[in-house]
Amino acid sequence: MLTQSTCRKLTLWLTAMLLLHAVLAWRSWRAIGTGLPDFSIFYTAGVILHEGHGYELYDDRVQEAVQRSFSPIGLQKRGSILPFNHPPFEALVFIPFARLPYIGAYLVWLGINLGLTLSVLVLLRRNFVILGSAPFYLWMLAGFGFYPLFLALIQGQDSILVLFCYTMAFLAFRRGFESREGAWVGLGLCKFHLVLAFVVPLILLRRKKFLAGFFSVALCLALLGLAAVGWKGCLSYPAYVIASENNPSYFWNSFIGHAANIRGVVESLCPPAHPHLRIGLTLVFCLMLLGALTSAARKAFRPAAVYPELIFALSLIATVLVSYHMLAHDMSILFLAALVVLEVLLSSQMFHGWSKRALVGCIGTLFCSPVYILFALRYQHSELLGAVLLLFFVVLFVEFLRMQPGSDARPAPVLAKPELH
Repeated sequence: MLTQSTCRKLTLWLTAMLLLHAVLAWRSWRAIGTGLPDFSIFYTAGVILHEGHGYELYDDRVQEAVQRSFSPIGLQKRGSILPFNHPPFEALVFIPFARLPYIGAYLVWLGINLGLTLSVLVLLRRNFVILGSAPFYLWMLAGFGFYPLFLALIQGQDSILVLFCYTMAFLAFRRGFESREGAWVGLGLCKFHLVLAFVVPLILLRRKKFLAGFFSVALCLALLGLAAVGWKGCLSYPAYVIASENNPSYFWNSFIGHAANIRGVVESLCPPAHPHLRIGLTLVFCLMLLGALTSAARKAFRPAAVYPELIFALSLIATVLVSYHMLAHDMSILFLAALVVLEVLLSSQMFHGWSKRALVGCIGTLFCSPVYILFALRYQHSELLGAVLLLFFVVLFVEFLRMQPGSDARPAPVLAKPELH
C-alpha cells in the first residue's frame, strides 16, 4: 500500500498540476467559444454528413465553408482550416452533434469525455492492488492532473476514447480474453497511428485470437466508412492524410515543431538539408524498436513470463514513439502505461536501483505539466519528451528481459488481481 507520506506528497504535486490546468482552462474559454479547439474538425465532419455531402468530406473547400459558418474568427486566427483527417467511419459519431449549435455540441462532447475519463479511473482502480488502495480523490487528481488528458478534454479531442479502448483491452489482456482485447484495440482505429504499431508484434507472433477480434472490428468500421462517404471519399482519404501532414498552411505543421517521438528526435539531430537521411534513420530506428518489442512480446506470452502486463506498457510507449503524427493529447494513452509500470514497481523487488530511479523519473516527467508547456508550446521542442520516452522504453525493455526466466521454468506469478466488484 502507499504510505500516508507518499499520498500527501502525490496530493500536493498533482493538486499543483490541477490548479495550473484550471488556470489554463479559464484562459482558454474565450477561444473555445470562437471555435479554435480541435473539436471543430469533428463538428465539421458531422455537419457535412448531416447535410448529405459525405462524398465531399475530404474536400478542403467544403470543410472551409462549414467552418466559416460557425467559426469565422477561429478560421481567421489560424489562417487555415482545421482539416478533418480522421477515418470516415468516425464522422458518423458526430452526425447527432450537427443538430446542436457549436458550443452546445462542444459541451456535450466534453461531458462524454469526462465520463470516459472517470470510467478509466474507476476501472483501473478496481483492477490494481497497490495503486487501487489509494483514495479515489488521488486517482481523480492523477487523471485530471495529467496534461495530455487535460489537453484532450479542452481541445475536444478523441484521444480519451482511444485511452478508454486501450483500458478495456488491458483488462481483457489480464483475463486472457485475446479476441476481446483485439476488438477493443480495433475500436481505437479512429486514431490508427496510435494502434498500428501496437498490432505489428501480434501479427508477427500470429496471435490468432487477438487478430480475429481486431480485424473483425476493423472490417466493420471500414464498411461503415464506406457507407458514410462512398468509394470516392474512401479512395481520397489516404492521399488527404499524407497531404495534411505536409501542408505548411495547416496550423500544426507550422507551429508545433518537432514531434515527441522517434521522428521528432531524428529530425532535431539531422540537418534539414538531408531529408532522405532523416527518413532513412527514422525508418531504421522504428524497425529496431518494433523488433525489440516483438522479442519482448514473445517472452511475455510464455507461461513462465514474469509480470507479462509490462508488455502492454511497452507496447503503448512504442506506439507513441513509432507514430508518425504525435501531438501532446495523443500521449493520453501513456497514462495507462505509467500506471501499469508504477503498479509493478510497487509490487516487485526485482528492479535494480538505477532502473527504478530512471523509470520513476520518466513517469514523474510525464506527470509534470510545465514540461509540456515549455517544451511543446513555448520552445517547440517536443522531441525532448520523445527522448524521455525513448529512455522509458529502453530501461523498461532491459529490465523486462532481465527478469524473465528460462524457457523451461515453471509458471511465475503475475500481478495480483483484486476481486471484481
